[in-house]
Amino acid sequence: MRPLTLLLLPLAAAPATARSTTTRQTSKIHHNPDSGYTYYGCYNETTDLPNTSGARALNGGTNLVAAGNLTVEACWEFCRTGAGDASGGRTGSFKFAGLEYARECWCAQTVSSLSGKLPDSACDLPCEGNTTQVCGGNMKLTVYMAGAAAARVAWAAGLITAGAISFVLV
Repeated sequence: MRPLTLLLLPLAAAPATARSTTTRQTSKIHHNPDSGYTYYGCYNETTDLPNTSGARALNGGTNLVAAGNLTVEACWEFCRTGAGDASGGRTGSFKFAGLEYARECWCAQTVSSLSGKLPDSACDLPCEGNTTQVCGGNMKLTVYMAGAAAARVAWAAGLITAGAISFVLV
């Protein structure tokens, strides 16, 4: 039997290829302590849930669709000025402002108990008017709470923040 001989030849060096590097701009949850609104969380929309009759997570308020130019600040202003309620009246400022699908702003006095809090990363669509800001997602809302309501939630949770110092109530 003859031994098998392997012949190894060097491969020609692969030609250098140009690489293009793309920078993906990441959107972030917007915080502005002077806005009157505090980030509340990312919540699921409820219109597709069984037995909800299509009720929204932010129901009974009003909404604005601003295709191409919605920003977090524009939604805050719309909800803060009491832009109108479902009956066409002016109810004053809404406690909750929610941004959905990059172009929709929803205002309401409550968040539906059927809407669950999701990880912040689930709200992943940039606002169409400012792509550095997060404006919810597909069937997901980036929700903000008005200042006085946010302070009540912090107090009830036993956490008070004064400037950069946080106090835990015991």
